[in-house]
Amino acid sequence: MDIDLDLFEPFDRLVRISVRGETRDVPENNNLLRGFQFLIGAAIASGRFCWNNECGNCEATCRLPGRDGARRVRTCQTLAEDGVEVVDLSPDLDMILRD
Repeated sequence: MDIDLDLFEPFDRLVRISVRGETRDVPENNNLLRGFQFLIGAAIASGRFCWNNECGNCEATCRLPGRDGARRVRTCQTLAEDGVEVVDLSPDLDMILRD
């Protein structure tokens, strides 16, 4: 899979997150949506995502490190960091990530 690393914020390492119980490594200093793009490549670019917190198509339910309980977040605005658990995905993300 070809990934254009110029799309990503600079990173030195990958952080470990969980997506519906599966451990994944994504770039630090990037939002979760960009991390999903790192995992699956161009399919994210063809999705209906605005990348700027307006459309809501990238919502997910997550447990965030140091915070109690799960909460609904927009992955375009939520930093990928060690220990994030993505519990549930919006239909738009689910369709892309399950393929």
